[in-house]
Amino acid sequence: MIKNIVFDLGNVLIRFEPKKYLLNFCEGDVLERVYKVIFESQEWRMLDRGTITEEEAIERFCRVSDEDSHIIKKAMANWHDILVPIDETVKILKKLKEKGFKLFVLSNYHKKAFEWTIKKNDFFRLFDGMVISCDINFVKPERQIYEHLLNKFNLNPRETLFIDDLDENLEGAKILGINTIKFKDANRLLEELNNFNINLD
Repeated sequence: MIKNIVFDLGNVLIRFEPKKYLLNFCEGDVLERVYKVIFESQEWRMLDRGTITEEEAIERFCRVSDEDSHIIKKAMANWHDILVPIDETVKILKKLKEKGFKLFVLSNYHKKAFEWTIKKNDFFRLFDGMVISCDINFVKPERQIYEHLLNKFNLNPRETLFIDDLDENLEGAKILGINTIKFKDANRLLEELNNFNINLD
């Protein structure tokens, strides 16, 4: 029986569409290049891990692609603005709370971005606990981050359900016996929850 439900944030509860955001500053080949320099970089992962500051990351991005440094600086100045709630999933979150489930966050997230996100969204008060990658220097799908979640909140993996949009993160949870749902959209999430005898109608 599921008692604990764990949510990822990016593209589950919080929208994250960096390519669409970059269209404000560039397009075509330049957009693809800037996207790779920032969002597919080792530094982006280090931000998730909490081992580098955003200022240090921007400096490194600009060194990698000096010709695009003016675009990189503009894009990074307000990139937190793309982190907006997915209202349909937030509604599901509220219903789960009303049903008495314990709710948790397990997410790869940068320190400054998370501070910004939590200030902007009051639904975080619904959670019973959170594990954010930058706080513990481990990232999904590393085993240690799931173990940290289970140990910190004394969760039984068989009674715990993890919702994430990425297969590799779900596989990391399954190794420890945690139940999983791959998030695609809110309607399909409701259907998947029904498979665990969680009916929110």
